[in-house]
Amino acid sequence: MRMPETEESLTEGKVNIPPSDEPPRANFLHAFSDGAWTGLMIAGLIAANLLVIIALISMLDATLGWIGSYIQLPQLSSPLILGYLCYPISLLLGIPLHEAYRVAQLIGIKLLQNEFIAYISLSSDPTYTALSTRSQLIATYALCGFGNIGSLGIQLGILGQLGGVEKKRVFAQVGFSALLTGVLATFMSASIAGMVLTDERAMLSGAQEGS
Repeated sequence: MRMPETEESLTEGKVNIPPSDEPPRANFLHAFSDGAWTGLMIAGLIAANLLVIIALISMLDATLGWIGSYIQLPQLSSPLILGYLCYPISLLLGIPLHEAYRVAQLIGIKLLQNEFIAYISLSSDPTYTALSTRSQLIATYALCGFGNIGSLGIQLGILGQLGGVEKKRVFAQVGFSALLTGVLATFMSASIAGMVLTDERAMLSGAQEGS
């Protein structure tokens, strides 16, 4: 839907698989060996991309903290900035005004780092565990997805390895578009949850009174 196909599909009618540039494998042992080596390279690329992203985020936070120490704002960090940038998104998802900034910070953590760190913060950090039940449920939907900068690096590493060097440029060009599309799809699910879900405690108390 984000990039609809406008040309004639290669799979329309008879499927013609183009010949591979690689020489055919001699036997199953040769295929197993090449597959194991490809898997090892992909695993290494994933680990390397994650390390690079983590290092870049740490460098960014350290730089922001250094700048904040000079402008009398020691709490300056990437989650702080992303919290303000994602604040309108949090409001549009249906989060109450007094809780919108905290949920926006979680969204920023998810986008910049990954959803696992955001979920750990949501479940263990007192700042976020104090959120209302409805806000926590909406945040759970908003954080569910692999739309983050780290996943973008992993995507480029894996697809570039599998598709060849000539395709890596194409993957890099559509990478941010795919990231944006995935994030928007996640927010759509969260917005639907915000419309459907109400205060469960009020619902349960009303159901008990009715029974």
